[in-house]
Amino acid sequence: MSLLAHMPVLYRPRMTLPMPTPRRCLHLIALSLMLGAAAQAAAAPACPSSDLKVFAQAFASSPELQQAFTAVPLVEQRPITDERGREVTARYKLTGDTHHLLTRLAPKAQAEAGLQTFWEGNTLVVNDPLGDVVQAFVFEQGACWQLVRVEQWSMDELLTHNAPAGESALQRQMRKADLFLGYGGREQYPLTAYFFELGQRILLDAARHGSPKAAVQAVSLGYSGMAPALKPGEPEELLLPYAKTDAEAALMLSMYYCDPVGDGSITQCQQPRKSEELVLRTARELDSGSAFYYLGSGYADGQWGVTDRPRALACHQEALKRGDLHSLWPLTWWSKKNEMPASGAQCLEPSAPAQAGS
Repeated sequence: MSLLAHMPVLYRPRMTLPMPTPRRCLHLIALSLMLGAAAQAAAAPACPSSDLKVFAQAFASSPELQQAFTAVPLVEQRPITDERGREVTARYKLTGDTHHLLTRLAPKAQAEAGLQTFWEGNTLVVNDPLGDVVQAFVFEQGACWQLVRVEQWSMDELLTHNAPAGESALQRQMRKADLFLGYGGREQYPLTAYFFELGQRILLDAARHGSPKAAVQAVSLGYSGMAPALKPGEPEELLLPYAKTDAEAALMLSMYYCDPVGDGSITQCQQPRKSEELVLRTARELDSGSAFYYLGSGYADGQWGVTDRPRALACHQEALKRGDLHSLWPLTWWSKKNEMPASGAQCLEPSAPAQAGS
């Protein structure tokens, strides 16, 4: 029997493993990292597709894909009012749970809320027709597609924060249109064209619910080329109900009668008598300085078929009496050129006396 077996336990020599060498330590660490990476790779879902629309369809319905292919941090962008009262945008970097920002990606959620979608480059826009919901999901492509930014374009916070006392629903709609048009006018956002189209759509809705200002703005946007052109006849349909009581609507309708297209291709007034008579009635019945200015310009340029500069001078003078300062420019120009028309003419011809018995 071994001598060690008869030794008291207290005195038995301690058996220890040899210390690993530095090289062996490095091998063990590398093996551990490789095993961890392999386990992680096995758990991560594969890229659904290199085609963005196919990828987004899968991404929208899969929490696992959303977790795997959402950037960290995820950027959220919102419209805000800065310390000087200007409408700007702010971006926030989110590192926590962002699942709540993605709920409107699901087709079921879109159908239940009556939402629609369209693509603008690498951006999927979820929206409703009048801009109460506008949410843009911005993707970037690397090894796979990745959601990098969510843009919240609802104007509710701005509208509520700056709401005038006693504001009507129609007035709120008008302010919403102005906000979208304002952001579009900066031409610095990927959705610039959409903002103009949406602003016009809101104005068209407001025009059909009683706003002459909205009707004028909607038609003007159609002429400008920044928003879609209106359908043939639609400007008259929008403006005619307001033309008897609103000078701006009447003058815009007069312009439409001369040039229904508004793209510069028409050089001669298409309905000169109808256009001129509408402006004359507006000046006479609404006593509008803008109408007198428009008459002065029309007679000076021969817009309605006849050039009458003395009458144009009289109309511009009437416009100035009513505070329309636009008429200063032609009067100043004539004076500098020493081409001031003869005075003494009347802008509005006296109305014919009513016949007896009529």
